[in-house]
Amino acid sequence: MKSAAGFKNSVAAAVAAALFFCACGKPQSAEQGGIKVLASGYAVYAIAREVLRGTGARLDMLVPAGAEPHSFEPPPQTALQIKEADFFFFTDGAAEPWAMQVSDGRAIALAYNLPHAAAGGGAHAWLSFENAAVMAENMAAYIARRYPQLERMLAQNAADFARETQMLDRLFKISLESCESRIIYHIGHNAFGHTAADYDLVFKPLAGAVFEAEPSPRQTALMIKEIKNKKIRYIFTEEAVSPALARTVAAETGAQPLDLYTIEHITKREFEEGTTYKQFMIKNLENLKKGLSCI
Repeated sequence: MKSAAGFKNSVAAAVAAALFFCACGKPQSAEQGGIKVLASGYAVYAIAREVLRGTGARLDMLVPAGAEPHSFEPPPQTALQIKEADFFFFTDGAAEPWAMQVSDGRAIALAYNLPHAAAGGGAHAWLSFENAAVMAENMAAYIARRYPQLERMLAQNAADFARETQMLDRLFKISLESCESRIIYHIGHNAFGHTAADYDLVFKPLAGAVFEAEPSPRQTALMIKEIKNKKIRYIFTEEAVSPALARTVAAETGAQPLDLYTIEHITKREFEEGTTYKQFMIKNLENLKKGLSCI
């Protein structure tokens, strides 16, 4: 039987979720912006789509759906694509150094002046809701400097996105406040440090900080031992990590793998369906609630 506090949290979460999912945006008239915007990868693309809503801008993405962004090597035509675009947005030089190398100074970093900066620069900065809102504001402000006629619409779109991230933040806080476990055992790399820090969780990645790094047999054995000893029922993995490693850990421990989405790896189907920032983050929340046994 749930405690009074647990029941209160459950009711609050249900009310917040109902308000969030039932909220409908006001229809906006489309201005003929005619501008061409190029995003480095899907995380930037997803934010740009919110900012540019109703402006008539054409939005494209450099890293193709299904590609691995960490090992992406720009093809020869990339420089021309960037040159033909009015704006080319990327995260920052630390997270996407290739963007600086091929853009001839035209790349515009969004991960600056962030409230939750990390040692790794803008890497996965958007997984902090406050950071994502600031990245949207940065994009809106930069475009408005050149196209002042769009300033009001861009600012409104960025504000709408900020409100959406605030509601997401509230849902995460309420939903993850009371969990049996607060440790995220992750069969992947260090992508969710922001999420852990924001909601008083402990993030334990098996693959370490570098995506391409392979965990050693000793690292894998130690994590398997800890999962067994603590009788952990769920482990987490990410969309771009080979499922073989997660299957190995699952087979050894009996723990069930659950996905966490970085929003930088995107399948062709997810891209075609237009999966949004909010939809990915809600998937993350549902899996975190299940995997951490939250009330």
